[in-house]
Amino acid sequence: MSKDVTAQPSRLLEDKLAAVRAKHLNVGVGTGVAWLAVAAVALLAGGMLLDWKLDLDKPVRTLLLLIDAIILTVIFIRHIYTPLTERPSHEEVALEVEQTMPEFRSRLIASTQMAGKKEQDSTADMFVRAMVGQTEKMAGPRDFNSVVSSDGFVKAFVWAILIVGCGALAFNKYQPDTGDLLNRAFLGDKPVPRFTHIGFINVYRIAESGQESTEVIARGDTVIVEVVIDPKSRITPSEAVIGIEYANAARPTPHTRPIDNKDGTAKATLKLENVRESFTVLAQANDGKEERKVEVVPRPAVRTIEFTQVYPSYTGLAEKNRQRGDLSLLLNSKLKIRVQANKKVAKGQVVLKDSEGAPITMGKDGEQVPVVVPISVASGGSDKVSAELNLNDLTIAGFSVLLEDEHGFESQEEAFYRIAMMPDKPPVVRVLKPIRKEEKLTQRARLPIMVSVEDDYGVDNLMLMFTIGNSPPQPVILKTESAIGTKARVEHDWQLVDLKAPVGTEIRYWVEAYDARVPESGVGKSRELLALVVTDDEKRRDLQNRATDSITGVNETAAQQEKLNEELGEIIRARAVTPPQENE
Repeated sequence: MSKDVTAQPSRLLEDKLAAVRAKHLNVGVGTGVAWLAVAAVALLAGGMLLDWKLDLDKPVRTLLLLIDAIILTVIFIRHIYTPLTERPSHEEVALEVEQTMPEFRSRLIASTQMAGKKEQDSTADMFVRAMVGQTEKMAGPRDFNSVVSSDGFVKAFVWAILIVGCGALAFNKYQPDTGDLLNRAFLGDKPVPRFTHIGFINVYRIAESGQESTEVIARGDTVIVEVVIDPKSRITPSEAVIGIEYANAARPTPHTRPIDNKDGTAKATLKLENVRESFTVLAQANDGKEERKVEVVPRPAVRTIEFTQVYPSYTGLAEKNRQRGDLSLLLNSKLKIRVQANKKVAKGQVVLKDSEGAPITMGKDGEQVPVVVPISVASGGSDKVSAELNLNDLTIAGFSVLLEDEHGFESQEEAFYRIAMMPDKPPVVRVLKPIRKEEKLTQRARLPIMVSVEDDYGVDNLMLMFTIGNSPPQPVILKTESAIGTKARVEHDWQLVDLKAPVGTEIRYWVEAYDARVPESGVGKSRELLALVVTDDEKRRDLQNRATDSITGVNETAAQQEKLNEELGEIIRARAVTPPQENE
């Protein structure tokens, strides 16, 4: 009866195979670490050199750092992580040894696989034990570690020592430049180390208040570009090249300018007149480079403008749209203006001007300041703005609209919108009856009066004014506004009997009309007439004299008419005679 027996594995063979596995791990990881160090130093040095040559932007440096990380990650996974996680088994190592040492003739792999397994009978176990013993004798003097070549590791290690050592020496020798480049390689903001450093580029806009440093200028401005050399530069060159690259240009236009040190600062300057479009300043001095972008924006300007006249309330007239050439406006009117600008406007004002185009001024705090009306602008700015002008001064002859954008640029060469201020003329009053300047009346007479009154915007009231002797004027109300309007004829019977004036009294009278103008009404006054209080006999004689004068006037008119008729007849007869023929 058979029984299961087990041949014990060889301790010697296991130790030798374990040593081979350990050497596999050490050589693989060591080689990976060496190549990782070589790659890290080479990639970092290459990126720093490239940055030093080209002064790379931060996004480009970020991309380079990302590529470096990907390459190093691949090396780590392939040469370090993989040997750590995928170590060869004893059987694989035994097979590798047998391939290198064929004299084992499969004994090593068989001893590794069969030792420790249960056999069905003692004979099989005996053969296994014998094979294991024979294999131990053959393996004893042999070095299994020789099957693992260390050439790759040595090569990588030597390269790592050389590259890392040279890199460390170069890094230390060229400090602090290499430190700045390393800072930039890891996305720092230090400038690229140069022999000559450009500290900064200033762009000054020439304004009325002086020079203003800015990155935004108005179209048509004159600017000064100033390139300042950093005082920490090792070399200060004698000249600099200032390139101006306009937005629509294919290449920058270079301008070579000397570097002076008049005020203790080394700088080069370039003046640009009447700039029309955005540009980039590309400055180079020795090996130092710098650039700065400048934006050119249009100045605010009036694109379209609309006018609406608001009449004084006393006129009773509705608002009326006006055209630019039709700005004849009633005094004390309001003028609404609506402006469509060419761009967003932050604020603005309307400047009132006189006939000479000079701003109208008013006294304020002991000084004469221009009269301006602020423009209404929506919050955040808008290209549609408005203003309302109170036209209460006859000296106003026009106005200009001054706009200002978010950058503080003001409009220039503003149009002058002319206004003709029309004062509200007083009413025109005429006395149609009586016709004669002087009338003789009895104490109980009735004097018929007819008045013609006219005003552009309506008469408020109409009064008959009279004085008796040296007494002050006394009024008699003829009609009120509702009955008068803008043009009317008003009749009134003046009862002199109510005055109880004695015979011989002179009564001077006239008619006054008042309009509704504010703050002070306009007054129209007719000619003065005279009424003389007489007796009845004197009135009769006056009437007889008028009648005689009328008859005499009629007779004289008839005689003159008859004479004219005779002269006309003579002219007609003379033209009716036929002229003689030429051959007669």
